[in-house]
Amino acid sequence: MIFAYVFSSKNVTYSQKQVLNKHELIYLAEKYAIKKANSQEKLAIDIFLKKMQEQEVYSFVNLDQAKRDKIFRGIECKIQLKKISRKKYWQSIIASAAVLLLLMGTVLLSLILDNNLTQVAAKGEKKEIELNDGSRVFLNSGSKISYPKNFKEDRTITLEGEAFFEVAPNPEKPFQIKTGSIETKVLGTSFNINAYSEGKEKISVNSGIVEVSNENNPSQKILLTKNMQLSFGQDDNPKISKENSANYNAWTKNIIVLDKTSLGETAKILENWFEVTIEFANPRLRKLTISGKFKDENLETVLQSIALIKDLQIDYKNPKNIVIREQTESNN
Repeated sequence: MIFAYVFSSKNVTYSQKQVLNKHELIYLAEKYAIKKANSQEKLAIDIFLKKMQEQEVYSFVNLDQAKRDKIFRGIECKIQLKKISRKKYWQSIIASAAVLLLLMGTVLLSLILDNNLTQVAAKGEKKEIELNDGSRVFLNSGSKISYPKNFKEDRTITLEGEAFFEVAPNPEKPFQIKTGSIETKVLGTSFNINAYSEGKEKISVNSGIVEVSNENNPSQKILLTKNMQLSFGQDDNPKISKENSANYNAWTKNIIVLDKTSLGETAKILENWFEVTIEFANPRLRKLTISGKFKDENLETVLQSIALIKDLQIDYKNPKNIVIREQTESNN
């Protein structure tokens, strides 16, 4: 992290081109937390935090919302100045500083050790990303990609979830996507990869030529062209099919396409799109299949259609928790 500012602290002057090391940053963070930092030092920390926010570096800190809430509730309890002694006040300040240093230290180590950028599309959202080589990535809900900062030189992406790629041609530097043990390599093309479940990846090509390989079977390389799909099962034996690839990236246009899709898989799609939890009163309902196309429809409309077609009942425990059951089943 480079600070675009010149300031002095502890007899050390930091210039615009100098990177703060771990010890210097921790020293400043500690002074900041106990309110002993001067105006220049405060500005330096503020700049650091702002830069992390702009680059979404906080995604490196592996703390879920429940853990973060617990930490900050603990801090709030400790700083009730009217209810604690001066000694406990300083203990609370030290505890707060420790939390701040823990978070910043984790982020700093990630910045030092990891030269990658990460983009995340949370459940309920989709994201379009333009890479600095001119390629575009459409990231589906509940998905994540990581790639080098010097992407023009190293066009390698790690994908978790689902994404549609429009790759800018560069014969000298192939574009590679890694999903678990599967590697997809292209020069210039458009294609979709569904890798929500490792070992069950599916690649569908819209244009150009794609080469797919599996690190578990390095000698096998499969070439795919327009409207060809390659899917993997748990036995690592790939299956090739030929269908209209537009159906596989219809989600980029906010269209859900179901083609003899199991209700279990349909539930996963809806959970990602609408940030809900869907349960089945009877596990066998997961195996029922359904076909249909829904464009710009809300969750209630999709569920009502499924219920009508399959003679099912949709119950809402609350707006985010849904149960699918047979019409004849009791609600208890």
